[in-house]
Amino acid sequence: MMRNLLITASVLLSLAAQGMASARELRVANVGDMRSMIPAGTTDPGTQVPQVQIYEGLVTWREDGSVAPMLAADLPTVSPDGLVYTFKLRDGLTFHDGTPVTAQSVVKTWEYYLNPKNNWVCRNYFNSDTVKIVGVEAKSTTEVAFRLAKPSKVLLTQMARTDCQESAIMAESMVSGDQKPSLPIGTGPFKVVSIRPGQDITLVKFENYKARSEKMDGFAGRKEALVDKIVFVIIPDPAASNAALLAGNIDIWSRIELSYAKALASTPGIKVDSAMTPSTYTLAFQTSKGPLQSEALRQAINYAIDRKGMVDALTEGHATPSSSIIPASSQFYASAAKGGFDYDPGKAAALLKQAGYKGEPVRITTNKNYPMMFETGVMVQGYLQAVGINAQLEVNDFATQFSKYNTGNYDMMTWNYNPSFVPGLVFDRFTGSKKMQASKLWTDPEARRLVDELLDTPISQQQPLYAQLQKLYVKDAPMIVWATGEVTSAYRNNVQGYASWPGRLPRLWNVSVK
Repeated sequence: MMRNLLITASVLLSLAAQGMASARELRVANVGDMRSMIPAGTTDPGTQVPQVQIYEGLVTWREDGSVAPMLAADLPTVSPDGLVYTFKLRDGLTFHDGTPVTAQSVVKTWEYYLNPKNNWVCRNYFNSDTVKIVGVEAKSTTEVAFRLAKPSKVLLTQMARTDCQESAIMAESMVSGDQKPSLPIGTGPFKVVSIRPGQDITLVKFENYKARSEKMDGFAGRKEALVDKIVFVIIPDPAASNAALLAGNIDIWSRIELSYAKALASTPGIKVDSAMTPSTYTLAFQTSKGPLQSEALRQAINYAIDRKGMVDALTEGHATPSSSIIPASSQFYASAAKGGFDYDPGKAAALLKQAGYKGEPVRITTNKNYPMMFETGVMVQGYLQAVGINAQLEVNDFATQFSKYNTGNYDMMTWNYNPSFVPGLVFDRFTGSKKMQASKLWTDPEARRLVDELLDTPISQQQPLYAQLQKLYVKDAPMIVWATGEVTSAYRNNVQGYASWPGRLPRLWNVSVK
């Protein structure tokens, strides 16, 4: 408690020293520093929240899960053999450094992404049996062609992924030459003018931004900077974020700690709203080594978890208890999610006996940077110990946990997946060979085959595939899913045009302050 009070006091003094926000300035709490200047160089919220304001890709997602053009004038033309996708760029686009957006800019960005030496976290999505880009070529100043190894119906869907920051296009100086810029350079409605680690990230309106004419829809459509400046204030501690919002030193806390929801909702001058997101709260399992190689033990752990109890305790009811890999917000959830894992300690005990479990320690890796992830670990540890599993909590900082997830260095891990308007892409993130990508969880070749088929099947015909995947998931139990999440935001009454939405990342374009 004393530590929280000290952090709160420190943050408030810092904010007060900087002065109250002007009428054209928006101040937003950010849980951490921007840990990479490269789009999706890392996918933690501290990095993604500012990046989504400054970077754009050729295409993006509408809220219904369909792909829409962004930097591209329209969706690409496709060659008769399905191997070449040609995009035409919109006219008059410029980067934040004043250089023009050209087809060569797109080529340079994609050469960076596809180079294995750069370790771009999303490279495997474009170097797989499903989508393999073998070349990117500038056909003219404004036309760029992507050549595939074989036809694929999901290239655009993968390009639009928000966890990959829309495969955003960077200024050539970001990826070419020896002298790299000290700030990220994109095309979005706001540009970065300063980064002070541990303090703040300041963005200003990009005066030369060229907005699309279509109505805003998801991440697509018209983006207009209605404020002159956005200051992302780095506040890792939820108590400090809450105090800063109440004091008027920040305007928006885009993902509040849910234990503050009721109090904030009853505070004059503060608005609180929520939206169900197409995402899941999970715990990842390491299935290739350690105690959780046992399918029966993984099933036992799933039956030991009281999902409703976790939702009530951890989210103040702002989530839907679920053991389905299909988010509860999806049209495919109701019929395909039947027959999951109920809370059944007796069945868990029987499965432990079947697994031949002898009390081997099972590590639950978590962090305190995101309090709900830590509290999830604590609750799950209690449930597992109650059925006789020697569950031990391992607490790291989030950066260390993130590294362990990507290298597979854990037994169990609290982990939450970013929203995807296409449920099949959620499966795509965790299904596949660990030899290809150590962070994959579900290694069953049949599961991977079904995911590939799902991504290549029209929406109207996908329901049977979702049902098959859910049934196979219950058998293999490669992870725990305990809920479909919501995003809950709190913001001051002077903020106009802002609201929580299923995409979770805050859209700060088309938002103003009185």
